[in-house]
Parts: sequence; structure tokens; C-alpha cells
Amino acid sequence: MVLSAIFVCHAELNAILNKNSADVKNCTIYVALFPCNECAKLIIQSGIREVIFVSDKYHDIPEMVASRKLLDMAGVKYRQFQPKSKQIVIDFAAIDGKPPNPLKSIASP
Repeated sequence: MVLSAIFVCHAELNAILNKNSADVKNCTIYVALFPCNECAKLIIQSGIREVIFVSDKYHDIPEMVASRKLLDMAGVKYRQFQPKSKQIVIDFAAIDGKPPNPLKSIASP
């Protein structure tokens, strides 16, 4: 095990523990990577009903095989997110520009 791994929690655990509601029952969780078997257990126990992930690059490793089995047995749906674009660009120069006048569109002619 890599030493740094013992000091890190996965995003799924962090999201479930830091929720902004009483619980996450029947919610959807959005994650970058398909959840490992340990995170699948947390997802199932918390009552989350759907997992939407971006990448399944570890699809064939035992932890992911086990995760799919666990999610399937618990009836938790999962699907890969298919973005329309492969990147998001943030134009910081535009942020410093002059804001549009919100009254311009409703001003009388």
C-alpha cells in the first residue's frame, strides 16, 4: 500500500459524510471514477439509488468487479456520464470584463 493512501478518504465517503441534508436516501451521487468496493458499501448503506461516473478505467480489477456485484445485488443503478464536450474552458479574462447591464433588456425604447 502506498503510504499516502492511508491518509486519504475517497470522494464518495467525503460526499456522504459532508451532505447538506439529514440523509442521502434515494439520491444520486456523481463521481469521477467508478466507485471501489468499499465505497459501494457506503453508497448502499446510505440509501443512494444511483451512481453516475465519468471514468471506469479500473473496470477489470477485483475491487471494481466486486463493486458492480454489490451495487447490482442492492439494486443501485449506475451509468457512465457521456459529456457533449470533452473539456470545459474558463475564460478568466471575461470574468474581469464589464458585467452586462441587466436593465438594458427591459429598458423602454
